[in-house]
Amino acid sequence: MAATFADHSPEIIGANNPPSTKARVGSGSCLRIAKALTLLLLLLACFSTVWPVLAQGSGTESVEISARAGYDSYYKGEFWTPVQVEVANNGPGVQGHLEIVLGGGGGSGEVIYRSPISLPMQSNKRQTLYVFVPSFATALTVELIDDAGRTVASTLTNTLSRLATDSLLYGVVTEDPGRLEYLEDVTGGRSEAAVAYLGPADLPDTAAAWNALDVIVIHGADSGQLTVEQSQALEAWLDAGGLLVVTGGPAWQETTAGLVDLMPVNIAGTQLLDDIPVLRELSGLAFRDPGPYLLTNSGLSTGEVLFLHGGSPLLARREHGRGSVFFLALDPSLAPLLDWDGSPALWSEVADFAQLPPDWAIGVRNSYAASSAVTSLPAVALPSAVGLFLFLLIYVLVVGPLNYLVLRRLGRRELAWVTIPSLVLLFTVTAYLVGFQLKGNDTIINQMSIAFGRAGSDQFRVQTLIGLYSPSRATYDLALPPEAIPRPFEQSFGALTGPGNIGAVERAGEVTVSDIRVDIGGVETLVADSYQPGPSVTGAVRLRTEASNVVMDIDVQNNGPATLENATILVGSTAIPLGDLAPGSRVSQSERLTAVQPSPGGPIITGSYLPPAPAVSPLISNMDTILGSTNYYNDRELYPRWQLLQSLAPEYGLGDRSYQPGTATLVAWTQQPQLDLGLIDAEFISSATTLYFLEMPTSQEITGSQEMVLPRPLLDWRVLDQNGVYDFRVSDLYLPPGWIEYEFTPWPEFRSMSIGDLTLVLQAPEGSSGQRLPRVQLWNWEQETWQTAGDPAWGRIAIEDPLLYVGSGNAVRLRLQNDGPEGIEIGQVYPEMSGRLE
Repeated sequence: MAATFADHSPEIIGANNPPSTKARVGSGSCLRIAKALTLLLLLLACFSTVWPVLAQGSGTESVEISARAGYDSYYKGEFWTPVQVEVANNGPGVQGHLEIVLGGGGGSGEVIYRSPISLPMQSNKRQTLYVFVPSFATALTVELIDDAGRTVASTLTNTLSRLATDSLLYGVVTEDPGRLEYLEDVTGGRSEAAVAYLGPADLPDTAAAWNALDVIVIHGADSGQLTVEQSQALEAWLDAGGLLVVTGGPAWQETTAGLVDLMPVNIAGTQLLDDIPVLRELSGLAFRDPGPYLLTNSGLSTGEVLFLHGGSPLLARREHGRGSVFFLALDPSLAPLLDWDGSPALWSEVADFAQLPPDWAIGVRNSYAASSAVTSLPAVALPSAVGLFLFLLIYVLVVGPLNYLVLRRLGRRELAWVTIPSLVLLFTVTAYLVGFQLKGNDTIINQMSIAFGRAGSDQFRVQTLIGLYSPSRATYDLALPPEAIPRPFEQSFGALTGPGNIGAVERAGEVTVSDIRVDIGGVETLVADSYQPGPSVTGAVRLRTEASNVVMDIDVQNNGPATLENATILVGSTAIPLGDLAPGSRVSQSERLTAVQPSPGGPIITGSYLPPAPAVSPLISNMDTILGSTNYYNDRELYPRWQLLQSLAPEYGLGDRSYQPGTATLVAWTQQPQLDLGLIDAEFISSATTLYFLEMPTSQEITGSQEMVLPRPLLDWRVLDQNGVYDFRVSDLYLPPGWIEYEFTPWPEFRSMSIGDLTLVLQAPEGSSGQRLPRVQLWNWEQETWQTAGDPAWGRIAIEDPLLYVGSGNAVRLRLQNDGPEGIEIGQVYPEMSGRLE
């Protein structure tokens, strides 16, 4: 013990004595041990943090993902694009979502489309995302992100091919792709045609995603595999104008399995034919392959037979809303149709029914006007100029003269340094409180919809503008029904694209737009496409002749629960007002479209409905009639409607789509919403406006042989070619140095009329005089050349030998040329044809 104590005595370890070697060694060992323990703890902490990431990373090797965008890579920029994603998980379960991020370039924000997905161990899943593809996109990136925000897997889609809006897109649902490429030559009068090969599972389950497709061909595929949602989407798409072709042949039972209720025929088996002369006569071309040919026997149940062999239809059709369902009794991938040069002629009978929808069916074209429409809420409207002037006047009078007079009367003018700041503060607080009350304290969802379809159809194509107003800076989540596909859009001129102030668009059981950021007193805008039930409206429009005039008989009945406000019949560029149609009410009236003055130099057209200048579209030129007022700019109720009409007009020229030959359209307003919208965990109030475009059944009833003059509203027109003309019109035309060529064609009901007289109407703008004439020429159909016809003059130009200038279907081609250095303004130009209608 003594020795031990001596080792630790003050004499050895005191402050005045240096430590021994043994003490120094023990202290260094402890320090090294402490450092080692600290390093070990740091390594354990890092390993515990990195290990889950490493473990997750090793799991991603077992997840495989692939994606296909578009319809066999094709898409149209104005419509939604489906993206089919397939995920296979051979490892641990993964919970997360599929995500496509668009935008983000050039400093702009991003639009995120996502869909939740659950991948248990050893699972395979297929899901569809719908995206609005920006211009010039070549491919899309799809990511699988887990609930912790980590990217589990990603892939690049196929290369996309953009088609023009007026192109004809065939979707061929088949198990044997590649055999109907010849359909690319059948354009139906469109700019081009493309063929997309699809499987039954490639067809979207949301009708709004079908809008890019024009014709669906079910060929050798089992239509019984279509889900309930796909079948409902198919019928809605047909209602809006889609064409469905169901083919026969060896696999007719599988092809027709899920479409029996839509078919125009009842099928009774098959037979072998040595020849089908009706098809050879159609094109005048012999079959390349010898018979026998397999024909599917059937009998017409409803609709019409277009081609008949014996007692069995070769091609039959029935209407389905605005669209059609065809049955082709032959297999187009077998003889005689395969490799036969006459096949395009047969398919043209189908493609000719694929009419281009009018401009308003495409949806909003001008996002600036659309944004102005949906954000024009009473809650965000500025106070009137008169109110502001009165407020400022009272403020100046009270702070100045009135304050001075009161203080002088009291003999306390030295108090002005107190009263003036006090009055300024009082008026400031009053202005703030009044402005806050005027602005409103409620969150508002405003929706303005454009609904298009055939009167009597079950489903209408609908585009809905959504404005979310917030009285304070806040973030919201918006819930929409599953049939809607929403997106944000830029509030500027041009296309409806852009990031908006949102987090993501997510499709699950319902559709949610998350994290919508709205500033104080601001309105965030979105647009959603869907299909919705059409209004209960019945009626018809009939054309007849009366004393050489064309008379339109209109019969419309509103069987729905909502009032149709400012109902208007639109025929070409002519608008006929009907007034308000209350629930259960009916209107019947007759309108004379034209009357001819036989005396030379008399008025060209009399009556109430001289075709107005279409400006940019017939909607714009008929604003007063469609809105029911001329004071729409200063009316808070009508101003948003006026802006909505502006947003539907194409940006450049009228084009062809606003004129639908043989069509009368009922335009009307209601205050009914189209979408069931709501905010998640937030109170709100709603307002709604719907603008309907209902195509009415139109017929012509001519008894006996009658002399008549074709009125301008019943002439369809298109531009054949031009040089230097940037705004295509036939009314209020500005013709710069250059030329433009038109083709005018009567409505189908009048294309068989025997033409006796032809006159060109060339009107100068109202109030103009002394203006130089353009060179006017007509196309000589026999000599196939342009010729000067008649004596050029403003007004009416009589044409000798009119039959030289009237082609098939009573088409007339007109050429205007400006050879001078200055532009020429033209009020109206069109051919006036008269003759006998048998």
